[in-house]
Amino acid sequence: MHQSSRAHKVFTTFRSRRWAVAWIEAVVIIGVPFLRVQNESALRFDVPSLKLYFFGSVIWISEAYFFLLIFLLFLIGIMLFTVLYGRIWCGWMCPQTVLSIFSRRLATLSERLSGHRFLRAVISQTLLFLFSAIVSASLIWYFVSPYEMASDIFARQLGPWTTGTWAFFSVLIYLNVAFVRQKFCGLVCPYARFQSAFFDDKTLTIAFDQALAKDCSGCEACVRVCPAGIDIREGLQVECINCAECIDACGRMMRTRKKESLIRYVSESGLSKGPRARVVGLAAAFAIIAVLFAYQAYIRMPLAFWVFRDEPQPIAQIAQKESAINVYSLIVENRNLKPAIYQLSISGIKDVELHMAMNPFIIPPNSVLKTKVYVVVLRKNLQYRASLLHFTIADVSSHEIRREQEASFIYPERSEKGWDI
Repeated sequence: MHQSSRAHKVFTTFRSRRWAVAWIEAVVIIGVPFLRVQNESALRFDVPSLKLYFFGSVIWISEAYFFLLIFLLFLIGIMLFTVLYGRIWCGWMCPQTVLSIFSRRLATLSERLSGHRFLRAVISQTLLFLFSAIVSASLIWYFVSPYEMASDIFARQLGPWTTGTWAFFSVLIYLNVAFVRQKFCGLVCPYARFQSAFFDDKTLTIAFDQALAKDCSGCEACVRVCPAGIDIREGLQVECINCAECIDACGRMMRTRKKESLIRYVSESGLSKGPRARVVGLAAAFAIIAVLFAYQAYIRMPLAFWVFRDEPQPIAQIAQKESAINVYSLIVENRNLKPAIYQLSISGIKDVELHMAMNPFIIPPNSVLKTKVYVVVLRKNLQYRASLLHFTIADVSSHEIRREQEASFIYPERSEKGWDI
């Protein structure tokens, strides 16, 4: 009885956990686009402006190093996870696996709704296409706000690009869940080949216990339920996604004989008693990049600006005042989701004068200001024809938010006319 109860426990635990993971992942993927922080999407990449809205922050395309760090964290994390747990990601958390799980359940539901073969097929394919349309929409919501998309649909104003993308991915996902499913994992997915390079004798895998091979009745229940279509009794194969379906099937059959499943999660050499070079190296690399990412996020300023001296009209000489004017283009980015008031100051030359339309000036949230500024300098305060100016911009409400830029001030060659040279 003890063995039977234990086998039943393993059977129910794997199935319930996989379903729990699938539902949690589905809720997160579909639900996150609906979250809003400071009246903006919690997570969305805006294609027209090339900005990533990330839980109250806005990462501009000029901050592309953040995307690189995120990519490296994801890549190294996948490597580390693979070394430790093999392809459990594939069988439990991969979106392809989750789609396959729900599509099989929809097929089962269609069988319950109708016993007629043709009608059952129509219901099944209809449900799969509606499911594909929802999944496709959930992907688009990471680029287009779901609230805006819903409003445009009801107003019949959905743009051609959004409509075309929705239709294309709906058809593509439908073909996947209706005809491909987990055949993709063994035939197309590059991760199936990639992960084999990181396996070692301590990696967790699913294996048939050859020591108990005499207890196998040859029922092939493990073969029939395998979504990858392999026979786990033949040893580790690249198509295996560690989904534990074979463990459940074998456990169900062996339970009638009051024995445990002959298939289980194992590592070739058992638990490691010492540090593993691959694990230590990958963990160290992950930690270093994570710390670097956290540091960059900590020092990140929600403000950026650039100043350029206008080459077409850089110089004006005013003979009456013995002074000269240079014109500069100023670009200021408010990378915050709140409006901000900034003030521009200038130094580097004695008694330098700064003239612009408004100073201090306000910039709306997540916006750019482009304007002209005029700098006037007395000739007697210049020792060289080209002098360096220091432009400083600061947030009026928080002087810790400030940036500095340098630009040259050019004084013209001497002329009696006192005009541009």
